[in-house]
This record gives sequence, structure tokens and C-alpha cells, in this order.
Amino acid sequence: MTGKAPHLHLYVWYERFLYVGPSKATSLHRNHAAVWLNAPEGRMRVTLADGTLLEDMVVYLPSDTEYAAEEVATSIAALYWEPESASFHRVAERFENAPRAFHCPQDSMDAWQTLQNAATSLADAERLAAKLFCLAETDFVTVSPRDTGEDSRVTAALAFLRESPQLYGSLEALAEKVHLSPSRFAHIFKRVVGVPVRRYVLWMKMRRALELAITGDSLTTAALSAGFADSAHLSRTVRAMMGIAPEYLFRHRERLVIHR
Repeated sequence: MTGKAPHLHLYVWYERFLYVGPSKATSLHRNHAAVWLNAPEGRMRVTLADGTLLEDMVVYLPSDTEYAAEEVATSIAALYWEPESASFHRVAERFENAPRAFHCPQDSMDAWQTLQNAATSLADAERLAAKLFCLAETDFVTVSPRDTGEDSRVTAALAFLRESPQLYGSLEALAEKVHLSPSRFAHIFKRVVGVPVRRYVLWMKMRRALELAITGDSLTTAALSAGFADSAHLSRTVRAMMGIAPEYLFRHRERLVIHR
């Protein structure tokens, strides 16, 4: 590579985040979020756990899909969207039976250039991301989740886990906190969120640890603050959910631009 190394941009919303920066090959992994991957000057190549190859400008991967991505020569955009959010439900309906790999017909080079500008706001990024992934700008409007019946208990549990994942003790304690039996709570949580409680807790702990580490904490301090037993546990979780070692981001902290 010649010239100045490119920056890594991370746009962070409440229920989703967007990475724009250099590509890196990943091992087989799966995470809680639904993922869109886009390569502007080439084709994304993603292999599913069953050997299926997905190849095109944009690849869409539903929540909990196990996959490995190949490295491409250009920067990529990766949009991670938490599937329990009401805003994602609106998007998922259109992608449920759509091809997982597709070509976005719009000219998006202006979007790429703007997303790699440190001054770009979250509001601008919403419009540009919609263009990259063939979504509607209205898809990015945050909407309130349904809050009726037993689902509201899960909403309360999600709010607790999002704000304080390090305080999670056990399924039984969390179920008691929202006044449901452990078995009933586990059943409703899996139906509403799409993954078991423990896997969601790991996802939120990982998000918290990465945010702390990216902004300056050591890997060990970030891991302990987020509720992991040690940095090795955090590293294993990141590899399992993101397909890369967490050190990849920390190694480039001086080039990382976080948009909030």
C-alpha cells in the first residue's frame, strides 16, 4: 500500500452501527446483528457455513447467520443492525425473500467519499448509508418498539442489558426483575429478540467493551468493565461474533474516527 493509510470510520446509532474502512478477511463467525456488506469498486465474496458463496456489490446476512468474508482491495462498508429494534422490523420485511447478494444500481461514489470525511454527521450518514445498501432514507428513522403485554417485560430487560450488560447475573435474576418466571421469560425473549438471553448478553458486553477499548481503555480494563472474566474471554467472543481479533481495531486507534 502506498501513500497515507486510510482512516477507519465508525458511525454509532442506538440500534445499529456502520463501519467504513479497510477490508479484512474473517473466519467463520455469526453475530446477533443483521449485516449488510458493500464493496464500492469490487464484489463482496462471502461464504456461508454450508459452503454457499454469495458474491456481488452488496451482501445481506440475516441475524445469526454464520459466514466468512474475503478481503477485498478497497475499503468496505459494513452495516450492523440489531434485529429486535422496531426500525429493523420495517426493513426485514422487504429482505425476507430477497436475494442475499445483489447489485445496487445507484452511483454511490459521492456517498463513499462523504462517509470517509471526519466531519460527516450521523444524519448525513443515514442518507448515504441508505444509498449504499439500496434502502430508503425513511428506514433509518428510529421508531419506538411495540410495548404491549409480556413483550413490554422484554423491552424493559433489553433496556437494562443495553445500559448495564456488566450487571447481568443470571437468567433467573433478570426474569425476576421483570416479574416473569425464568422459563416464560426465556421463551418470550427468544421469540422477540431472536436469540437466547445469554447470546444477547454476550453481544451487548462485546459492544460495551469495544466502545471502551476504542476510546482508550486497555483490552483488560475494557473487558472487566463490560463484565467479561478477562481479556481472553473478550477476545474469544469478538472472534466468534466478528470473525477478527479485537486487536485489529485497537492497533489502528489513531486512525479511527467515531461519529456519534
